[in-house]
Amino acid sequence: MKCPVCGEDVDMFDICDNCNWQNNGPKETEYDLSGPNKMTLKQAKEAYKKGEKVM
Repeated sequence: MKCPVCGEDVDMFDICDNCNWQNNGPKETEYDLSGPNKMTLKQAKEAYKKGEKVM
C-alpha cells in the first residue's frame, strides 16, 4: 500500500521510511487524531509539502 502522506510504499500499520508517518490502516481519515501520530493526516500532508517534520 502507499503512505497516505508521501505516497511511498509502506506496509499496513508500519512507519514510513520516507516521512515517518505511522500508517493507521484503511479506516484512517484526514481529521482523526488517534493512534501513535501527533498530528492529523491533513496536518501531516501539509507539513510534508512544506518540508517540515511529520510527527
